Amino acid sequence: MKELGEVTFTRIARQHAVVAVREDHGSYRTLRRRPPADDPTVEREGMFLESPAANWDAVPVEEALEQYDMAQASNRTSWDVDDYFGEEPEHFYVHRGDLTIDGALALGNTPCDDEDTVYVIDGDLTVSGPITFCNADVYTTLYVTGSVVAQDLVCLWDSLLFVGRSLTVRNLLATSLYDPAALVVKGPVSAHTWLEMGGRGCIYFAGKPTTDTCVRGHLDEYAEGANAAVHLGGEGKVAGVAEAVLPEFLYEDRFCKSLEILKAVLEGRPVLR
Repeated sequence: MKELGEVTFTRIARQHAVVAVREDHGSYRTLRRRPPADDPTVEREGMFLESPAANWDAVPVEEALEQYDMAQASNRTSWDVDDYFGEEPEHFYVHRGDLTIDGALALGNTPCDDEDTVYVIDGDLTVSGPITFCNADVYTTLYVTGSVVAQDLVCLWDSLLFVGRSLTVRNLLATSLYDPAALVVKGPVSAHTWLEMGGRGCIYFAGKPTTDTCVRGHLDEYAEGANAAVHLGGEGKVAGVAEAVLPEFLYEDRFCKSLEILKAVLEGRPVLR
């Protein structure tokens, strides 16, 4: 995750070059496989979550799994490292205590970027700007044991975000997830607008979110345990994408251009009418 005072897109542009294959060809399993961690020919960028305020401890996987119940966090009956990572990571990264970020945060990982593992914030995450999260063909996970507060939150594709307490989004919550990606929140959820663009990933909230407006995208079949469609019929009025989303972010007035929405959110540009 990069901290962005003045928004820059160096890493995001690299990520887009990889994940664009998915949108153009409709298949994300054709992306290249993750190279070995010690491959000298691969130039890797910094940590998945970089911030001067973060202090990361590399905790061995067995020890981390004793401290953090990943099955409970992900709302599953069981959680196995092998289900998410092609090569078992040696450790989780853990930041102990609350983490406050001034500005925007861009989360995301691809086969050639950072280690594919679990990052744990053992406390609250508070961000004054937007948070975006877009993994491509890897399942790097962020688990916040406490609450998350942000101006906007965009979760796309192969991202896994687990929140142990509440999620507060002051403006736009936008989601579009694939299997086995997930957004799991164990406490109250509130957002001014929730734009669910459609997908197969698991979206689990402990209760109906508090929203002014829920915007339905193209709702596909969801993974087992997902309940986004139920929540979209809950609090707040329900609108379709054609009436709620600006035309430049739509294909055929039905399908959302998720990457364009992510970039617009980071740049502070409007997405909704």
